[in-house]
Amino acid sequence: MRALAFSLLATALVAQETQSPQTIKLPAPSLGSISLEKALKERQSVRTLTGPALSIDVLTQLLWSAQGENRPGTGRRTVPSASARYPLELYVIVAKSETLPEGVYKYSTKDHTLIKIKDGGPEAILGPLDRMQPWIPKSPAVFLMAGDSSRFGGNDAMRRETNTYWESGAASQALLLAVAGNGLGATVVGGVNLDAVHAAAGLPAEEKISVIIPVGRIAR
Repeated sequence: MRALAFSLLATALVAQETQSPQTIKLPAPSLGSISLEKALKERQSVRTLTGPALSIDVLTQLLWSAQGENRPGTGRRTVPSASARYPLELYVIVAKSETLPEGVYKYSTKDHTLIKIKDGGPEAILGPLDRMQPWIPKSPAVFLMAGDSSRFGGNDAMRRETNTYWESGAASQALLLAVAGNGLGATVVGGVNLDAVHAAAGLPAEEKISVIIPVGRIAR
């Protein structure tokens, strides 16, 4: 009986370890590699996206540009936030690359890490969803911006929502400029069932998806 109890305990510990979030430390972003003017000139909406999957170095540039800390230790980010409340969380669903397993990852701004929250790449997570445009799951990376407007506090719900959406717009432009600067393609998509994407990606209930941006290499 004691041996059986130890066996069950060991199995439970292994299962718990398997289910714990996988955290990946990202390399430092590369700075000064492209001018703002060149990124603005290159930025365009692209839906003809292809692989291979993005490397962890490229993902670092994109994640940091959209929501990274640019004054380490202060919590201040690359995009402005009303009253510095930072309601946004940034996620990316990635296809398997040589440096990163496929899955749904959350970007931790404070630690500059990726935290894996769910297995499955864009095809598995987004492909089966209702009203999903077929080119989106075929993209090697799909970024999700989600906001928790309650972080602003107060009783003015409309103001909280407005500030959250305004901030997601600023973060989207930062991401799109980083995409262009790295020779990639992307666009902000509409007409997608955001509630279905939220559930499929396993996002927290208090967060609301505001923007979806598929990213990949431009198919020629």
